[in-house]
Amino acid sequence: MSRVLARLESLREAEADLTLDALGGMEAILADQEDLLASPEMPLLVSVLLHEWPQLPAPEQAAALIVESIPVQDAFGLEDIVDDALSCPEALPLLATPISRALRRRAGGTDAEAGIALEGLTRLALGGWIRSLQVRSQLVEQASDLAEGIVGSDPDPVLIQRVIRALGAAAEWWHDTEVPSALESLLSLEACEDDITFELAMLHMRSGLAKNTLDEAVPALRQALVWLDRCSRYEDRLDARIFHTALDALLSFTAGNAISDSTLEDLHALVVDYRLTGLRERPTWRQPRADATAAWVQFTDRLHALHSLDEVWWDPPALISAIAQAYSAHRTIRLLVPPDIPHADEPPASGDATALPHLLQPRLMSSLTARGDSSAFLDRWLSLHADDPSASEEARAAVRELRDLMRTGGGSEDPKGREIEVSAVTSALALAAPVRDRLTALLHNEPELAEDLNKSGRAVLSAREPDLSDYANTILRELQEDIDRITGIGGEAALRVEELLVFLLRYTRWSIEAESGGPLGEPFLRPFTKDEESPKEVDMAKDVAKRLYTSVSTSPRWEVKNIGAGRTDIVLFYGAFYIVIECKQEPKNASMDYLCTRYSVQPAEYGATDIPVGFLVVLDLTPKTRKALLHQCLRVTEVPPAEPGGRPHAVITVRIQGNTRSPSYSSTPAAYRQRQRSRIDQP
Repeated sequence: MSRVLARLESLREAEADLTLDALGGMEAILADQEDLLASPEMPLLVSVLLHEWPQLPAPEQAAALIVESIPVQDAFGLEDIVDDALSCPEALPLLATPISRALRRRAGGTDAEAGIALEGLTRLALGGWIRSLQVRSQLVEQASDLAEGIVGSDPDPVLIQRVIRALGAAAEWWHDTEVPSALESLLSLEACEDDITFELAMLHMRSGLAKNTLDEAVPALRQALVWLDRCSRYEDRLDARIFHTALDALLSFTAGNAISDSTLEDLHALVVDYRLTGLRERPTWRQPRADATAAWVQFTDRLHALHSLDEVWWDPPALISAIAQAYSAHRTIRLLVPPDIPHADEPPASGDATALPHLLQPRLMSSLTARGDSSAFLDRWLSLHADDPSASEEARAAVRELRDLMRTGGGSEDPKGREIEVSAVTSALALAAPVRDRLTALLHNEPELAEDLNKSGRAVLSAREPDLSDYANTILRELQEDIDRITGIGGEAALRVEELLVFLLRYTRWSIEAESGGPLGEPFLRPFTKDEESPKEVDMAKDVAKRLYTSVSTSPRWEVKNIGAGRTDIVLFYGAFYIVIECKQEPKNASMDYLCTRYSVQPAEYGATDIPVGFLVVLDLTPKTRKALLHQCLRVTEVPPAEPGGRPHAVITVRIQGNTRSPSYSSTPAAYRQRQRSRIDQP
């Protein structure tokens, strides 16, 4: 037995924590590599490496070790390694390309390991880490071989399951006619009929909800019902029965029928059984598909609350709340969410589900317009729920849309006359999104006043333009729009965030233009060789703090403890709230995708109890012959909440380019050779 495995067994017996140091360190693992690669303990060692990835002294060696285990592990070990590796955001930038090559070679077989490898490739393609075209082609080819019996008369059930699951995700994510056809061709494998029909049902359901007209939506939804009905014949497919009941209730409601109490009781009982069954199963990367069942039950609850629209006006607030949540349900229900760790900012996705409002609107409008006081009740509801966190902005938008349709009789003779533009005045006054919406509603019948206010707002914004450069001002506006989209903050917090944005925009521009060499150069921007000591992030952080003293309206504090259970680099206190600036250095990978993916969570953690905005300033120490442009050095990242029901954070990442040389250096032979090597090294 190798020394690492012996230590592992001792740690198990002592019930001690498994850490890299306790196992002997990276050197010990590399020394025992031959004994470990095919060992059943290899997945556990990989898990330890991935858990300590940010602290690894040589992550490249760890990545190579993980990749070399792919060809020799059995199905159980391979699944654990792939799942852990694809769930580690710190490791993926280094692992994605080599692990995809290893998985592609393993996916060429006809065993369970081939199915697991093909599913892993699909996950990488969904996240944008590798190109999807080759993966889709491999999925279609494997499905064709299975359907035609080329892989044998008794194909591996794990291979079939993973191919079906991957095909379902691919069909839902990419508009590719060959993938759905390949999925349907597998119906010749009767043993997997329930899995295939369920995936086809989800595909038609998603397609129907994404249509723009009822004539397109209803046939697709009815076809989804057909597939769900076929899948529901299998007793253990509770998920199919839940979706079938909910979808059938939706179509029945839009046809003018009420959802019965017994239907709702049956649906709740099915979900309880489904959830209890799921407790015994290990969550997979397609867990959001299972979680969607709860959303559809809630949606059916809302429709049930509207069962007697003409009789429940004795409690208008409750009625309108039910209408709002049902009408806006298409904005909250997703059958497949984007990957947890996307490589691109916006991976390709299916269109939003826009058909649901069209399905519900005729039924709701016919009942609402029958009452003369409906519009007044809707206005009152909007007023009472303007700042109510339990009423989402989507719900308020749905009720506003219904109210406007009622006022215009469902149509518009002069659409331009009803458009109220107040973006300039709301920006000038730093109004939060709910206040902006209320102002827009108040000015709906006063378009001239709205235009006067907006002109004044434009004048104020023009006077407040932070820079003489249109280029810099455009960058600033785009950053502000992203922050507002993610957080919707207003008031003093928005003004202070803008103040810091302007400062860091100018600081970034200065770092690009500043002389970096010679006696007048900034020490932390200076160029250095691999034999010299590199600049430290603390030097840049102190420079940022020093300049903040003369640039913003409060004094920056340095290394403050007990902020988000940690110690911050720079924090600015503004009375009722604070804003954190976290500083880092990066010597190897300066791409904004990598910086935002690796470092943006930490500033968000510091803001867990305060405004959902944080700043990240990274000193880029990578060797370079040219500098990135100003707009390429600032980006807003949306950091999702740790748990459902939380609020997203906006983290502004700022890249300060150090290790730079003068423009004349870019014309030297050394710079030319460096650029040529960079092109060759690119994948």
